[in-house]
Amino acid sequence: MTAKRRLVPLSEVKEALEFLRQEGLEIAAVDIRSDGVTFWPPATQGELSAYDRWKAKDQGNAGPAHSR
Repeated sequence: MTAKRRLVPLSEVKEALEFLRQEGLEIAAVDIRSDGVTFWPPATQGELSAYDRWKAKDQGNAGPAHSR
């Protein structure tokens, strides 16, 4: 048998989430682990990953490299 996973109590997560919302912060995701909780804000338009920037730049190059 495996040991029961011990996560941060849900009551503490709810309390922290309510506090952050009262402070006007938007939360997009929550990671709950045994060593703590991480609250993730929503991504903004300006925060693109390197892949997303490359893909957006590459959109203009959809055609063949040369034509006959």
